[in-house]
Amino acid sequence: MSHLSAFSELVALAERSQQLALELPAKENAQTHWNGLGFSLLGQQFVAPMSEVAELLRVPTTTRLPGVKHFVLGIANVRGKLMAILDLAAFFESENVKSLSRSQRRVLAVEDDEQFFGFIVDESLGMRHFPRDAFSDEVAVQEMFKPFVRGGYEMSGAVWPVLSLASLAADSKLKDLSQST
Repeated sequence: MSHLSAFSELVALAERSQQLALELPAKENAQTHWNGLGFSLLGQQFVAPMSEVAELLRVPTTTRLPGVKHFVLGIANVRGKLMAILDLAAFFESENVKSLSRSQRRVLAVEDDEQFFGFIVDESLGMRHFPRDAFSDEVAVQEMFKPFVRGGYEMSGAVWPVLSLASLAADSKLKDLSQST
């Protein structure tokens, strides 16, 4: 087979492939999804925006600090950076904090230019993908969560409130972690 006939065979094959190819669905028919990280906290399931979670960790060994607020477990060295580890159940003033197994609890790391927090949640529920049209601005949550919830998604009869870790990290209680005298 000559070089020219091999090339013409490839061109013919490419043309046949294009003739038989199915068209892609129209962009307006394509379903878009919102992605988040599911977790439970105090018996409630939530989802955090993936853009706000730097990483998910097991609860690291912490160094206790004197004179800090009751919800601060301490600091941990996470890959050479000091992270303040905060227990969200204690932050929300729950008594159920001690009954939770440390092995199933996880830390959602939140990092920006100024802060590096690790928020302890009861357990990770993995990645969640929701159709964008399943979003609602109004979801029913306990009063203590309302300042941090930014709507929610309903899927298979379950409602997943979106808990904004960025708004939680910006809360005035976290501006100064030292205990007031």
